Amino acid sequence: MLLKFTHNQPNFDSDLQELFRAFYPSISAGDENYIDLNAAVERGELKVVITSDVFDKFKKVYTFEVDSSSEMAYKRSVKRHLKVALYRCLSFLSNTNLPYGCLTGIRPTKYFAELGVNAKEIFEKEFSVHGDKVKLVQSCVVNQIPYKNTKPETVVDVFVNIPFCPSRCAYCSFVSTVIGKQQAVVGPYIDCLKREISQIKKIIKDKKYSVRAVYVGGGTPTSLKIGELKAVLACLKFGQKEFTVEAGRPDTITKETVKIMKRAKVTRISVNPQSFNQKTLDKIGRTHKVEDVINAYGLVRKKFDVNMDLIAMLPGETFDDFKYSVDKAIELAPENITVHTLCLKNGSKLKEEGYFNQNFEEAKKMVDYAMYTLTAKGYQPYYMYRQKYMAGNLENVGYSKPKKYCLYNIDVMEEDTSVLACGAGAISKKFSPRINLIERQANCKEPADYVKRFEEMLSKQKEFWEKDSENKSD
Repeated sequence: MLLKFTHNQPNFDSDLQELFRAFYPSISAGDENYIDLNAAVERGELKVVITSDVFDKFKKVYTFEVDSSSEMAYKRSVKRHLKVALYRCLSFLSNTNLPYGCLTGIRPTKYFAELGVNAKEIFEKEFSVHGDKVKLVQSCVVNQIPYKNTKPETVVDVFVNIPFCPSRCAYCSFVSTVIGKQQAVVGPYIDCLKREISQIKKIIKDKKYSVRAVYVGGGTPTSLKIGELKAVLACLKFGQKEFTVEAGRPDTITKETVKIMKRAKVTRISVNPQSFNQKTLDKIGRTHKVEDVINAYGLVRKKFDVNMDLIAMLPGETFDDFKYSVDKAIELAPENITVHTLCLKNGSKLKEEGYFNQNFEEAKKMVDYAMYTLTAKGYQPYYMYRQKYMAGNLENVGYSKPKKYCLYNIDVMEEDTSVLACGAGAISKKFSPRINLIERQANCKEPADYVKRFEEMLSKQKEFWEKDSENKSD
């Protein structure tokens, strides 16, 4: 069925449209039925009227009490109730229940924690989140408590972006370029990056910050030449407890790479198979063999804590294919296994080719198998996030062996730690805990633009960290 959705709430258009697309992801030309949402607040009460021609004279009216204690509380309250009303109607009209109910945000764990002691009841009864998903969210919230940043005023993280890869994966929408085609910009990029790192070192010293986690991401940082990688890692000495480098492409991991990372005191890396099925790797543009993953893992195991990424709903994969990958990852026993649900974004080859990944039942079967099998083997869910256009409207979850959690992942997902970020596409985040305010400063996305406009970005970054946020409010 095709539905045309209209509403009179422009301030909440993104949230309402995202919820609508979760039920009706396909849009095509032709005759359409309609659903219309009309809402207004009068005397502290939100009245939502939803009409549709899917059924003759269909009309639903909802009323909610609005929290007017502050402007922020008012906006959140209105958005929350609009989504609850729309979800209930869409669920009825489509005869479908979504695993996360009316939740559309990236960080369900953060929302759960903010709701406090009534979170479980609100998630289940008001938001219509399935019981197994409520349990998963609650487990992540509880498991990460001992690892949360307890001094957000002074303890920060550092992120460094290396947006280069050996090849571009079909599902990738990041600003990441094939390094073989960008050699002319790599050298200048590394020179600028080292200067930006020097500036944040001075900011950290002047602000008397301490760094608990450094994360070098991408792209694939280990796709750099040995000398370039060594030069970047040598700059990242902050006395941090955790030092992560994404080495996700196994074809970039060599004995020399391992030696350099070990000398730089890297503590955690990734070796990402995505799938242990060769036909899938070929289809998604991974230019390595399954054996390369296993060989690379052999080089790094017991030298670093290792994360492996797997993706559910890759093109052409059946449940048995995905099950094989999960079982194989568990057999190798890395410290962390992150299970992603395929998300198709603009800019990815799969999206451009029209690949459709919204098989709810197949996606759910895959991620459920991963959850039950990993937890049965002693892995604990400790962070999660959701994205638009995910298969089955599901989630990404990081599972870890006890006491092997990635601090940076927790900090970023829960948004309770400032992040000083360097490189193209990097976004610095300043968290002011007293007023619960997050401010952002983004660098240029493209590596060439980053080099060209580098002085401008340095200046903006310096100004961003020098300005006072305590006199602001949301």
